[in-house]
Amino acid sequence: MPLDADVIRVAQTRMTKELAYTGPVDGILNDRMGTALSAVDGIVRSWPVARKTVAYVQQMIGLKGKDVDGWWGDQTQLYYDNHQARTKPRTWRPEDRRLPNPNNWPRQGSSDKELSAFYGKPGSRLVALTPPYPHYLAWAPSQQARTIRCHILVKDSLERVLRNVLRIYGPDEIRRLRLDQFGGCFNDRPMRGGTRRSTHAWGIALDYDPANNQLNWGRDKATFAKDEYLPWWECWEAEGWLSLGRERNFDWMHVQAARL
Repeated sequence: MPLDADVIRVAQTRMTKELAYTGPVDGILNDRMGTALSAVDGIVRSWPVARKTVAYVQQMIGLKGKDVDGWWGDQTQLYYDNHQARTKPRTWRPEDRRLPNPNNWPRQGSSDKELSAFYGKPGSRLVALTPPYPHYLAWAPSQQARTIRCHILVKDSLERVLRNVLRIYGPDEIRRLRLDQFGGCFNDRPMRGGTRRSTHAWGIALDYDPANNQLNWGRDKATFAKDEYLPWWECWEAEGWLSLGRERNFDWMHVQAARL
C-alpha cells in the first residue's frame, strides 16, 4: 500500500526544520529524503526511502525501539492519528463563533460615539489594577509592571480573566508561553495608520507579547494562534473580550472590551 501523501508532507515539513533536507514539501518521495534520513539514528541506511520515511514518522510520533521498524501498521496509525489531533491547528470561521457578552461591552462602531456613550471621554475614569500574577514590560522584560491602568468598568472583569489564566496555566506555563509579557493598556493615541482613537485611549484594550504577535502577522506566524493558547482566549471570551486575531486574523497581541 503506497504511503499517504499527507504523511509524506508531514515528514518533509519536519525534515526541513530538523535535518539537512532541502527538497520539496510536495507529498512525493524523493532521493534527497533518503539521503537526509540515512543520518538519523535508528533508521537503517539500506532501507528504501519509503521505509525510512515511515521510521522517521514513527520516531516523531513517539514510538521507540523495535516499534520503529519502518512498517505502517495499526499501532503506527493510532499513534499518528493521536499526534495529529494534538498538533494540527484548529480551523474555524469567525462567522461560526458566537461570543458571549455578559458585561454588555459596546460596539466599537464606525465612530467614537458608542464607546464614549458607554465609557465616557477617552482617558477618563481610569483606575489601577494589580495583576494576580507578575507582568513584565514587553519592551523591558526585566522590569515588572506593578499595576495595569484601565477603565473602572473593565477592572473587575479583567481581574477575573487574569485569575482564571493563573488558575489554568500556573506560573511556570505563564512564563514559558509569555503570557506575562505586557504590551500596555491605557494609551491615548489614534489607531495605527488611522485618525480615530484606539480602544487603548479608553483603557479598555490590552496588548500581550507583541514581539511574537506582530500587527500584520496572521495565524501562520503569530504564537497566540497556536492550540496551546486556546484556554487563554477562552478566559477572555468568557468575559466578552474580543481578540482581533481570533476575529480578523491580525494584531494577535490585542484584546479589547468592545465588539466589532
